[in-house]
Amino acid sequence: MENLIPSYISLDINITSKTDVIKFLVDQLYDLGKIKNKEHYLKAVLDRENLLSTYCGYGIAIPHAECDEVIEPSFAFGRTSGLIWDEGDELAQFVVLLAIPTGKVGEENSHIEMMSEVAKLALEEGIRAKWLSATSEKEIVSTFNKV
Repeated sequence: MENLIPSYISLDINITSKTDVIKFLVDQLYDLGKIKNKEHYLKAVLDRENLLSTYCGYGIAIPHAECDEVIEPSFAFGRTSGLIWDEGDELAQFVVLLAIPTGKVGEENSHIEMMSEVAKLALEEGIRAKWLSATSEKEIVSTFNKV
């Protein structure tokens, strides 16, 4: 996989609703030209979330969808003060929204690869500590460049 660099980073998201934080991050990717139709993409992400929670533990959620509305594979990283992702989960402090274009039959699935790389990073305690203490986007980018 090429460099894994977030298209958008926010270190100070003060949103307390799962749906609202997903919507916020979708808006950012749309504004950056990564998504054609943000309403359709948002619906795809929320539909996926309703199938099975994307909360991974360790304060991390990785909402995602594979969708025709995605122009190029990309992702957004958000740090929150902690929000309830799903009832019974710990608070989600880090939200990584993955935007994956629909793959063609026989094509490698960048969705699985991107998700796998992000999840591997998120499981590293040292990486999460850096995400928590980061004061700049550059510090966050450097943790993804280790892939």
